[in-house]
Amino acid sequence: MKNRGYIGILFFILIGITPFALSFGYALLYSFGVIGVANSGFTLEFWKAVFESGEFVKSLFYSIAIALVSTVISVSLALWFTLAFEKKLRGRILSFVIYLPLAIPGIVASFFTVQVLSKAGFFSRLFNKIGITSGISDFPDLINDPYAIGITLVFISVVMPFFLLLFLNVYQNERVAELAELSRSLGASERQTIWRVSLPVLIKKTWTLIALYFIFLLGAYEIPLILGEESPQMLSVLIVRELKQFDLSKISEGYVVAVIYTVIVSIATILLFSNRKSQDIHE
Repeated sequence: MKNRGYIGILFFILIGITPFALSFGYALLYSFGVIGVANSGFTLEFWKAVFESGEFVKSLFYSIAIALVSTVISVSLALWFTLAFEKKLRGRILSFVIYLPLAIPGIVASFFTVQVLSKAGFFSRLFNKIGITSGISDFPDLINDPYAIGITLVFISVVMPFFLLLFLNVYQNERVAELAELSRSLGASERQTIWRVSLPVLIKKTWTLIALYFIFLLGAYEIPLILGEESPQMLSVLIVRELKQFDLSKISEGYVVAVIYTVIVSIATILLFSNRKSQDIHE
């Protein structure tokens, strides 16, 4: 049994950690000019250029804002649906409706959103037809807009069903309905039951996945590539754009951004799971 455990750890290191470590090492060396076609030796110029331009910082906060808003709205909607319609959502038809968005790839959802919400899309034409707008220019910018409305809407449509299924599962496994009934029988109001019993149980059991999904949205690529504007861009789009520059010196700056993003995500993930482990020990 011990040998099997060691073999499993070895495979995990070879398949999971080694490719990541090699890729990160390559990006790190490239960002410092140690390797690369146009690089001639160790330099900090590429790092200096990234921070002086301010584009990375703007892209970082832009990505955090979009991921945070999308996660908060998705979790809030999923919690509301779970607490308000828990029994109805377990029906066969509604269960199918919940599962359906999870089967749609993000890139497909993005193209569908373009066809529906763009200035030349379905709703723009419909509003023009019924006289709400007088032309395409009157329809609001919902795609490739500075407020990332299109990106946020697609993120919510993709993420919210997952959280809804997650909360429904936790609601049943943790017997939240029975806890709520016990709370009410002891004199708690409906509002107190929701805020002090149901919500704490659901959030405490799922906060790790909520945080991981936030990190996932932070690094999303296809959806912001199609629905985002040219500037600012989300981090993943910015990284790929820099790596595909015709100017070979810009490629190193792309690796700088990739390294910084990787470090931020790695630290956040380590802190997340270390905190989770310490909580499990105390429990």
